[in-house]
Amino acid sequence: MIKRLGWLALLPLTAPAADEFATQWPLQLAQDDAGAYRVVLEDGVYRAAYWRDLRDVQVLDADGRPMASAVQGAAVPTAGPARQVTLDWFALPASAAATAGEDLSVVVQRDAGGNVVSVRNTLGAAGAAKGDPSWLVDLGRQAGQVQALKVEWEGEPTAVDLGYRLEGSDDLRRWQVLDPEVRLVRLRNQGRQLNSDRIALSTPQRYLRLVPLQRDGAPPLRALHGELAGDTAAGDWRWVELAAPAADAGAPGRFRYRVQGRFPVQRLDVALPANSTVSWTVSSADDDRKVADAAQAWHVRASGWNTWTLQDGDRRQASAPLELGRETGDRDWQLQAEPAVAGTPAPALRLGYRPGSVVFLAQGRAPYLLVAGSARADVRETNLEPMLAALRAGNGAQWQPAVASLGEGAVRAGDKAYAPAAPVRDWKNLVLWAVLVAGALAVAGFAMSLLRGNRPAND
Repeated sequence: MIKRLGWLALLPLTAPAADEFATQWPLQLAQDDAGAYRVVLEDGVYRAAYWRDLRDVQVLDADGRPMASAVQGAAVPTAGPARQVTLDWFALPASAAATAGEDLSVVVQRDAGGNVVSVRNTLGAAGAAKGDPSWLVDLGRQAGQVQALKVEWEGEPTAVDLGYRLEGSDDLRRWQVLDPEVRLVRLRNQGRQLNSDRIALSTPQRYLRLVPLQRDGAPPLRALHGELAGDTAAGDWRWVELAAPAADAGAPGRFRYRVQGRFPVQRLDVALPANSTVSWTVSSADDDRKVADAAQAWHVRASGWNTWTLQDGDRRQASAPLELGRETGDRDWQLQAEPAVAGTPAPALRLGYRPGSVVFLAQGRAPYLLVAGSARADVRETNLEPMLAALRAGNGAQWQPAVASLGEGAVRAGDKAYAPAAPVRDWKNLVLWAVLVAGALAVAGFAMSLLRGNRPAND
């Protein structure tokens, strides 16, 4: 019996992982002899994935063996050259804004969209002090996007050294000092010229005011330009739209959504009925965050997110998407209207993401398959990153492996691949206990045989 138990101790203590994945895609290689390939992940791969770290997205060779591979996020976008837009500006009398934070002593006329169309001095000619004027700037639709102001002087003066106080406002009544002193300089000496005609800006406020710190000396202003960030390269944003659900009867203004798969979500947007506006608190949750209280599973992503749509004839305008800052693969999303009132229109929720890729080495026999979707996939260690870093250092930062693309997807193991693995039995402990019990029985049997052998014979 002990010999038999000894053979049991030699059996594997854990069952090998089954090669079961929900879906597969054939890989089409741009060139046959490349040692490394990169395939961009399509929508279907993210929908099939089970784990948020995409450990169940792998590449197999023709014999079903996994290749050395690594999942990579989307490349960081690089900004293009800055763009310039001409801004609307108005000269204010020197007495109109003598003190920081004061209301304008002028009448400012605005149209229905808030655009400044005219400025009229309320003090009259007698009350207007002489000196350098202040400048009122209307950023309009570019509010929050302008990164700097560029000043263009009339007549291109050769000697300018001026100071201004930069202020901002949303209503032309209450003003906030953004910078107590900005300098505008244009100097020339011995054929060399020093120019500083750019004012850095970081504010969401729509209206700006530049108040001179000197009494006079400023040349006439020809134009003011706003500097906008350049268009982002490699901004291949894709969207997953979740249909508007029915309102939660127990919580007015609350809507919950569930997305299939593991999309690296970085942006949110909503589709509202025309001519409506709603502010939201956005939360997300996932089954893999185990907490005692279900309410604690929800992580607040943003609050006070104001969304709106406006139908102006044939032109439809809407609020900008919400930037999350960090990507998340959460499956469950919640919108809570602020304030929470019954009858809030149910929006369709749109999740924005930029697709990542899988880099793999062509180690085995072609053709290759990309597979995804397995609850039993384990975390895999990869040594590809040091190699890829060395290749980029030697071939340039823009170097990429050869291109591989996905063919038509097909079912592999289907839904059964998402069934969790059966609990692993601790065979080692079971074998040890069996050995101990068998040893105890053997000792007991040996003792009993000794007792029988020493029993005195009956006369």
